[in-house]
Amino acid sequence: MTRTLETARVVRNQRITPRLWWCEYEAPQIAAHARPGQFAHVLCSEPQQLDPLLRRPLSFSRIDPRRGRVAFLLETVGRGTAWLARQPAGAPIDMLGPLGTSFEFQPGGARALLVGGGIGLAPLLALADLAPARGVDVRLLAGGRTAEHVTPRAWVDARAHYLAATDDGSLGRRGFVTDLAERHFGWSDQIFVCGPTPMMRAMARLSARLASTFGQRPTFTSLEARMGCAMGVCYSCVVKTSRGVERVCLEGPVFEQSALTWEWGHEAPQLDAPAPPPGA
Repeated sequence: MTRTLETARVVRNQRITPRLWWCEYEAPQIAAHARPGQFAHVLCSEPQQLDPLLRRPLSFSRIDPRRGRVAFLLETVGRGTAWLARQPAGAPIDMLGPLGTSFEFQPGGARALLVGGGIGLAPLLALADLAPARGVDVRLLAGGRTAEHVTPRAWVDARAHYLAATDDGSLGRRGFVTDLAERHFGWSDQIFVCGPTPMMRAMARLSARLASTFGQRPTFTSLEARMGCAMGVCYSCVVKTSRGVERVCLEGPVFEQSALTWEWGHEAPQLDAPAPPPGA
């Protein structure tokens, strides 16, 4: 993996709904190597201030290596993201990336279902951008509590079929994004998911139920987690998988859905502990 600590420059911070922002940066070194599903670890404070102290992991929503730019879809839920959205054009932003594993279209697959809940749509936007060059037809499904939580159509690749669902019916279908996913599951030959944990668990249950009718679909899930170092050292973002405890920042954030147990483990493994006795 090629990762770089780079001083990015703000191109624009644009509010696209009352809750969502589109934040675009010049970061040519990071843009040259970033892939959909990966993220940058961004310092969201003045370097001399360090408040908030910890960086924020932000998934790439658009990657433009030709122009040396990356963009993030943000919801300003705390001091860090609020500070980031306020920065003017040209402001320097300390950014480490790209980090983590990426989404990959499956060989021979031609129909990809992308399912995003709320701000979880962020990495799926970058994947949808890549689809035409890979010969993949995309149906991108977005869910949110209200219309304010759903990314407007103008920020989605025009070639993607884009559908929305909201809890209150203020945009698109009334209900959950998983309701939309059930209707389009049979069309797909591969599925990519990101969003709040309850929504992703619901997608896992849905996949298991519909597989008996339509067959198994390779499904890849991008997990969201609080991170300290984002380098695999602090073990603040560990998740339990069928392969054991893994780090969202290093072995993830993209996992095969079938490997996830939906249990989080926040204790670092005892690397020097003796092996348990047989049968223990």
